[in-house]
Amino acid sequence: MPVREDIFWVTCPRCGEKFYCDNQLRHSSIKLMCPKCRHRFLDSDSPEIRE
Repeated sequence: MPVREDIFWVTCPRCGEKFYCDNQLRHSSIKLMCPKCRHRFLDSDSPEIRE
């Protein structure tokens, strides 16, 4: 399976859920929303990011 370069993976700082986002949201001022707990946070607040 080829590696996708248009997404990055984040971890929710509240519940620990890992999910992917579009690269256009990386380093933006737009808050991400966890699909599990609905917590909104900036990518810089994620305890783990995989690009």
